[in-house]
Amino acid sequence: MTQKIKTEKVVSAYSVLSTAKYGKMDDSEKIKVWKIARALKPIATKFDEDMKDASEKMKPTDDFSDRLMKAQQYEAAIRKPDCDAQTLPMGAAEYGQFIDEFKAYQKLVADAMKEYSDAEVEVDFEPLTEDAFGQLMASNEWTVDQALALGDIICQE
Repeated sequence: MTQKIKTEKVVSAYSVLSTAKYGKMDDSEKIKVWKIARALKPIATKFDEDMKDASEKMKPTDDFSDRLMKAQQYEAAIRKPDCDAQTLPMGAAEYGQFIDEFKAYQKLVADAMKEYSDAEVEVDFEPLTEDAFGQLMASNEWTVDQALALGDIICQE
């Protein structure tokens, strides 16, 4: 059955399904789940590659990655009770300035990818029955959000 699904939902569902266990499922249902994962994977992989490409190309400066690492080190250091301001990788003002730059960068990348994440793609697979979805759920320890990410896509109503 061919379905039109938003790319962001495919990516979310594949993220959950790619680590799923099938232990409590019937063999025929295991095959269905595997086929669903195969149908979702190229779309999710392409989106992830595009996201990495956009993230890399839209970095505001050449030293952005280095400053990001310093900001992460700064955050880790200030959480320690024996934090010494003299050994911090950057000062508080520099850290604040970088955080503003980082937020602007994240928004730029999100804006660039919005069109792609909202785009509907056609995916062809046989959905699971409610019982089979229940078996899949019983085979995994998913949160409600993870179950919802899958249920809307791979389960027949």
